Amino acid sequence: MIRHLSAVCLAAGIVCVPGAAFAQSSSGLALGLRLGYAIPMGKAGALAAPGTTPDTKNDNLHDTISGMVPLWFDVGYRIDPALYVGAFFQYGFAFVNKDNPSNVACNQGVSCSAHDITFGANVHYHILPDGSFDPWLGAGLGYEMATFSESGTVTEGTTSFNVDGSATFKGFEFLILEAGGDFKPAPNFAVGPFVNFALGELTTWSSSVTVAGVSQDQSGDLVDTGLHEWLTLGVRGQFSL
Repeated sequence: MIRHLSAVCLAAGIVCVPGAAFAQSSSGLALGLRLGYAIPMGKAGALAAPGTTPDTKNDNLHDTISGMVPLWFDVGYRIDPALYVGAFFQYGFAFVNKDNPSNVACNQGVSCSAHDITFGANVHYHILPDGSFDPWLGAGLGYEMATFSESGTVTEGTTSFNVDGSATFKGFEFLILEAGGDFKPAPNFAVGPFVNFALGELTTWSSSVTVAGVSQDQSGDLVDTGLHEWLTLGVRGQFSL
């Protein structure tokens, strides 16, 4: 009888140890890293430089950026196993939409690039914090800065000149909705898929351009503005201290 009971306990112990390893710590600092692919939608707005007529025909976000690979850093605190509050910083490596007629110079020897920086705060609620798989939901807000840069030689007719400059669009992300699921291969480490939907509006711009050795800085409000969205799919890893 004793031997039989010991065997049952040993078997139970073998089963229970992995379950205990999956348990989330009750509270503490948490660090995260995400990587994914983001799809742009909606309005980016148009530049309205003094003395010029803004071009509102190609002012959707997708007209400038066809997609983006964001590198996202999280730092926060787990108040309890279910509730996380933190801040984030994202640097997005964006792909210039060279099919847009407004970006025709990008196909004629000019180097074009773009990036998107966003930072803000978010809250996550973990549904099964002690499970081997933990679904979670989140919400947040942020501030966004999207930059488009050009550098190279532009030819107009028989005249060629060097261009080096960038324009940055800025605005708030009013709402960020998130969802994901964490697998826990180790007690303090979780990894899994996530989806992120960000809703915002770009409202101001600034530029710094050097054309044929002459520099000019400008800034102002965007016109023909509207809401834009980023839909991001990717994978997230989080380490709890």
